[in-house]
Amino acid sequence: MSSHKFDPSNLKGKLAGLKRWFIDRHIPPRLMFFIVGILSTIWFIVRVIPKPSRAAYPCMRVAAPLMSGFVLYLLSLGGLTFFVRRVIRKLKHSQYLAAGYYFLIALIISGISITSDTSFSSAQTVKKSGPDDGPNEPVGKGSGINPGLVTWAWNPDATNENCRNVMENSDWYFNPVNADQKLIGDMISGSVLKIAGKSDLKRSWDALFRYHNQKKYSKNRGYTPGEKIFIKINQGTASWIFSQQEKDNGYVFATTAKGAQTRRLRNRGATETSPYVVLELLRELVNHAGVKQADIVIGDPIAHIFGHNYEIWHSEFPDVIYIDRFSEKFGRTLTRQTENELIHYSDKKFSDKLYDVIEKADYMINVASLKPHGSAGISLTAKNHFGSQGRPSAAHLHYSLIAPTWETFPREAGNASNGGYRKYRVMVDIMGSRYLGQNTMLYIVDGLFGGGADETKGPVKYFMEPFNGDWSSSIFMSQDQVALESVCYDFLRTEWDGVHKHDPSNSVFEIGPSMYGVDDYLHQAADSKNWPEGIIYDPDNCGQPLASLGVHEHWNNAIDKQYSGNLGRSGGITLVSVPETLVKGGGKK
Repeated sequence: MSSHKFDPSNLKGKLAGLKRWFIDRHIPPRLMFFIVGILSTIWFIVRVIPKPSRAAYPCMRVAAPLMSGFVLYLLSLGGLTFFVRRVIRKLKHSQYLAAGYYFLIALIISGISITSDTSFSSAQTVKKSGPDDGPNEPVGKGSGINPGLVTWAWNPDATNENCRNVMENSDWYFNPVNADQKLIGDMISGSVLKIAGKSDLKRSWDALFRYHNQKKYSKNRGYTPGEKIFIKINQGTASWIFSQQEKDNGYVFATTAKGAQTRRLRNRGATETSPYVVLELLRELVNHAGVKQADIVIGDPIAHIFGHNYEIWHSEFPDVIYIDRFSEKFGRTLTRQTENELIHYSDKKFSDKLYDVIEKADYMINVASLKPHGSAGISLTAKNHFGSQGRPSAAHLHYSLIAPTWETFPREAGNASNGGYRKYRVMVDIMGSRYLGQNTMLYIVDGLFGGGADETKGPVKYFMEPFNGDWSSSIFMSQDQVALESVCYDFLRTEWDGVHKHDPSNSVFEIGPSMYGVDDYLHQAADSKNWPEGIIYDPDNCGQPLASLGVHEHWNNAIDKQYSGNLGRSGGITLVSVPETLVKGGGKK
């Protein structure tokens, strides 16, 4: 008898609430099995017998295997009793052949019964996977000009399908020969227009600034000259990957292994901020929004800016401020820690300083990468801010992620020792901080070259629709951080499902994004009802608990990719695609 029929962890959607009710009250697994079996049987009989067509309903498809497993279990127990009595009776009458026959049947039934029982018990130790909530069950309150709206731009021609991301001939994904900047520009501008609901970029950026100021200051005003914009990028490996020769050469990768750190060659070309998205952002901010170059700051405070990015950005925008934590060489501006601790983690274990560019920023734009993460499951805009805290590394924050031993040595891939739901998650504090998530006017996830299993290694080609073995060639954007990360999570858990076998250069663990509880931080960011017992999220230490930070939801399926808004329902996410034909029901925003 299949063990999965008895595993309450298979309950999804509203039935998952029943599972949580059992767990919270410490109901023993065996008793849980009988209760669920009885309820499923009653529910199936009451609903299906009057109208047999209801057997095809989704809720009945969940109840049917639970009912059948329970009934078969009872039948096996009843049958065992019957045949044991027959064995005893035949032995009393010296009918040994018949007794042996009935004993064999009893033995078979006993085996079935034992298997059924132990399979249920052992199911409790099987690692759960995937989200706890079902499709199209939004929680939280959407934010943005169009609340809960997320854009997904996809153009397979924006990337070079022949790119190998290797040192030979500098065939890295960030080499301009491997991308079409014009098409990428069209993807970003098209997304900005959809987010703002305007017909031109000037009015669109004005709408974005006005929404941010209305939310932050309760004032309907646009951008004021002199205000500072910080573009937070993801360059984490740049803090440790360079050889001294490469540092002395402007943080540019050597063209041969001789000039590099040989033991770290496999980490070159890691999936991090590429030059393409930021270049288009600079063009729009300066040429359409009217922001002076000197009022724009770019960097990842915990690391260097890669030379290949700096050269492209600086050649067109030389007056933009490019920051570095360690040096003022090569056109960089030194950034420093804040005098005071500005983020206070709500489990009361730590507080952290940030950086001066973050404290002084009037607006922030968060540009993350689309990739799995060994400890967090996924690495998007919230995880991007691990590089914003003031310590030399963010190792002290990994305890709150679902698989903290990924960061130990040796790494333990897939050990979700802190998995599950309603546990303290530092990323909720990051998303709710007045200096970080709440000072961000636009969230962007660069998915042009989607990341592989290890966040410190290079991108791989994706298999899910519509990528079909090519680069993901996508850009995601939203004013609602929770909604954006929910959409990207759906993409990543679909791609990294343990079925597809990715390029072995970066496929150490194929189901990282599907570990149980990856989206726990999104549940909690969306609704305080999902907070752990004893935790009140207040990252600013102001005595005011966080309100909903956005709306969380899972799509209906990986083919249609529709959320509540796409299905004509209110209160959830709407995924608008560029071009519009990718996702039905997004409407013209």
